[in-house]
Amino acid sequence: MAVDTILRRLRCAFGTARVWGVGWFTAALGIVGTLRVTGITSPSWTEVLITAVRAGIIGGVSGVAFSSVIRLLYHGRRLSEISWVRFGIGGGVVAGVFVPIFLQVMNVLSGDGMVPWALVLDDIPLVMVLGAAAAGGSLKLAQRATTALPDGTQDRVAGSEGVDRLAAGEQDAAHGGRQ
Repeated sequence: MAVDTILRRLRCAFGTARVWGVGWFTAALGIVGTLRVTGITSPSWTEVLITAVRAGIIGGVSGVAFSSVIRLLYHGRRLSEISWVRFGIGGGVVAGVFVPIFLQVMNVLSGDGMVPWALVLDDIPLVMVLGAAAAGGSLKLAQRATTALPDGTQDRVAGSEGVDRLAAGEQDAAHGGRQ
């Protein structure tokens, strides 16, 4: 595997992690901040921010896991061929499975032992909603962006042939359409 291919895949995984992390941070800040303002919970604003940062980190790590699964399932497909609803459901499922396992592994590695599964599993509905929203929303935005591009030159998901066509298209445009 070429170094440029590895670097491109790492950039894509990092980009997904960044989108998921920012999305989860924003959602957590909004949810916990609203609970604090309405008086349902009473954490300090520092605790609200710390909770949002933790959610952002978990979201970023979940984004990398989702990126890996998508690489296997959707390799070489056009963005226009992918249903954003199914993609979102997949994001919810991946987040719902990955996050509890990740939290348990991190807790064991930190030396604290296993957390009772009831405490870990009670957040799965929220985690699945956040994963589905991040996956479905990011794909829908990407699909809308590709409709604005001429000839759909970037309408491929992690396909090297799409990158090759894009590079060839840029080269052809640079040479006035000649090869």
